[in-house]
Amino acid sequence: SELAADFDMALPSFMGHLAKLESAGLIATTKDRRVRTCALRPEAVAPVQHWLDAQRQLWEARFDRLEDYISTLAKDPTP
Repeated sequence: SELAADFDMALPSFMGHLAKLESAGLIATTKDRRVRTCALRPEAVAPVQHWLDAQRQLWEARFDRLEDYISTLAKDPTP
């Protein structure tokens, strides 16, 4: 209920979302009597982080080339 407190949804709905995250391997949960503890699994997010890093490098290179092209156009406005 501590995790759900900040979200505007019923506890059963929130627990359903946690179950989906757990089945996807993004979080791990343990239960001790009535207390369920959730922990993020950063290694599960690593492939996404690698993909995002590659995309960031790709787009930064594209924007650098666009900036160079615009600078070239600004120096020589004749077509």
